[in-house]
Amino acid sequence: MRFAPLASLLLLVTALAGAEARDWKRIRVATDGHYPPFSSLDADGRPIGFDVDVAHAVCARLAAECDITAPGWDALVPALLADRVDLLVASQPITDEARRVVEFSRAYHAVAPRFVGRDLAHPADPQASGAGRLRFGVRAATAHAAYLTAIYGPMGATILTYPTEADALSALADDRLDLVFGDALGLFDLLDGRFDRRGLRFVGRPVVSPRHFGAGAGIAFRRADADLGARVDKALVDLDRDGTLDRLTGRWFPFAIR
Repeated sequence: MRFAPLASLLLLVTALAGAEARDWKRIRVATDGHYPPFSSLDADGRPIGFDVDVAHAVCARLAAECDITAPGWDALVPALLADRVDLLVASQPITDEARRVVEFSRAYHAVAPRFVGRDLAHPADPQASGAGRLRFGVRAATAHAAYLTAIYGPMGATILTYPTEADALSALADDRLDLVFGDALGLFDLLDGRFDRRGLRFVGRPVVSPRHFGAGAGIAFRRADADLGARVDKALVDLDRDGTLDRLTGRWFPFAIR
């Protein structure tokens, strides 16, 4: 009889745990919101873009209501860890460093980053031996910034960070930088739109560095939500097989990203 209270307590805890288990009928998703064409805000302040469409498609596969917010890049991981959102669909690179904090689904796209320079007769070559004299611009707190710091920092290059890729491109167009580095598709969208006819273009070769940019971009989730992660993985497999991911890619991009 002396063990009865303990047994009752264990039964109560088990019942409460079962009652608190999530059925994932409503999934809270966060995206960047300032990274077109992956994510941006429309005239009414609603998130739009490739990542947003992928999030909606995943939720539809899971028969779940999808609530999407765009708190900005720096707020994404803190929001996930604080249980304010359940998934991050923000083209985050799957890297060992990131996996120390969050878990990832399988990759849903992969794009090698590029450099952008001014459209001169002899544009700066980021791979040249004199790169240490160049001024690089990059979006702050990204894998692209970490790459520049690791590769070009020791050469003595000037590395300036900006809130967005658009801010960095503005500095480049105004001759305050020699090169901007970032995601090729995000930069392509800006060059084809806002910065069209500003004298900017891609230079050098795509940069392939699994150490810095991982094995593509995945959907991040908390380790405690492994069940949700498994469902997301299954949804991405299905969306790949039925052609949905390719159709969404074609809607937002002029070339393949998968």
